[in-house]
Amino acid sequence: MSNVYLVASQSRFAENISKQTACQLGVQTALPYFKAFDSQFVTLPELYSLIEQQIAQLLEQTAWSQEELSQIPFFLGSTSYVIADCEARLAQQQPLPTEYSIAVIGEYLRQKYQTEVFSFATSCTSSAQGVHYAYKMLKSGLYSKAIVIGFELFNRLTFEHFHSMHLLSHSEPYLPLIDSEGIVLGEGVACLALSTEPNHQFECELLGVSSLTDNENLTNNSPIALQKLLLQTCEVANVEPNLIQGIKVHGVGGNSDEMEGRLLLDLFPQAQWILTKHFMGHTLGASGALETAFLLDCFIQSEVPNLQKNADNLPLAHGKKLENGYYLSYFLGFGGSNVAWIMRLNHNE
Repeated sequence: MSNVYLVASQSRFAENISKQTACQLGVQTALPYFKAFDSQFVTLPELYSLIEQQIAQLLEQTAWSQEELSQIPFFLGSTSYVIADCEARLAQQQPLPTEYSIAVIGEYLRQKYQTEVFSFATSCTSSAQGVHYAYKMLKSGLYSKAIVIGFELFNRLTFEHFHSMHLLSHSEPYLPLIDSEGIVLGEGVACLALSTEPNHQFECELLGVSSLTDNENLTNNSPIALQKLLLQTCEVANVEPNLIQGIKVHGVGGNSDEMEGRLLLDLFPQAQWILTKHFMGHTLGASGALETAFLLDCFIQSEVPNLQKNADNLPLAHGKKLENGYYLSYFLGFGGSNVAWIMRLNHNE
């Protein structure tokens, strides 16, 4: 069985909150949103260009060649699929496409790069499940390298859907786990490079990945299922819970935040929390790729940026040095698709 490493990442997300207008029953409401791209609705050609730019930058960062790509599978995850393109067409009074699947984008990438593309549509864990299956394929020796791609684009269907369920925050700043007043959504795109060979500047080894289906509630997370997922991940990674020194927390600013916090303090009282959604919003199916890319940048810099507002009662890692050791990262999704993994960080000084 091969060792598997996260070796590089590229990402693009909004650095500041803007506003998007929701409209239901004739009432318009301006809500916070992390808007990363100039177009209100990103078309498929624009999306392809964004992904291609990320892949080109990733190849430059890793020194992988264009010729290698036919032997490097892609793992594609999203919740927005082609919806933004459909809404752009409607706005321009153009005909809608005949296919609406994420596989449309996967097929474009397959033809352009002449490689296998595996598409994931598992709600908010889509690209995180991409990491899961990339890890499994590299671990088993099927491939020696893989690229995980996650993207999320603003579209009214998703935005109005969340608004109709009263899940979105009406205020700024966005402070999940510190001041949980609802979700602020965001858009972005990211690529992750996985390999059986480590990055020689710093090693970020994936020690174990685990997934679990929470079938108790469609839109909230069961503490029993979350506890099982986290302990199961420690078991498959062969890492005792008391050795975990940092946790990339899912925390979206909703009803589950309090439960997550209590559970983490109970299971990992020694661990410091890393909060990522404060910086980019909840990017739904892209969050696995985007938040992992953000975390890798933090690992390289050996620190996590400060938050707009800290909480003295929470064990936050922000503004502190990230030491070598074990880090847990987990992602939860509507419909109960949950996934987590443990990384071992080692800076080669």
